[in-house]
Amino acid sequence: MEAITTTAIASVVTYLAGKLKENQSVNTFFDDFTEATVNWIRPIFLKEDGTEKSAIQALKKDPDNPTNQGVVQGLIVDKIEDNPAAEQWLLAMAKVIAEKTGNTITQTYTMTVTGNNNTSFQGISGSTITIHK
Repeated sequence: MEAITTTAIASVVTYLAGKLKENQSVNTFFDDFTEATVNWIRPIFLKEDGTEKSAIQALKKDPDNPTNQGVVQGLIVDKIEDNPAAEQWLLAMAKVIAEKTGNTITQTYTMTVTGNNNTSFQGISGSTITIHK
């Protein structure tokens, strides 16, 4: 799984834990996202009858516990592995969270080049490449 996806999962779980810590429900967490996104992630958190799954109940009891957060992260990872196209909804959630909290997701790449007069390029679409000579 790419680093950006892992970071997005952590962002979503941290945001959810924050909502639960404020004594808000999982449904309050859903209010921040589009219907398509909620339809994708709701089954991870809630049973068909609308009650919270055990992982969410544990996170609600102790939202700062890294183990509880890790279990929820694992559930999201499993869901993405089952449906890789769902990654788009996860990234959309992370974008909304970044806008609300001011925390952004960044990814840094480092390239080491040895030798004289070498020029190398590395980038991501939409990025800027600066060459210093």
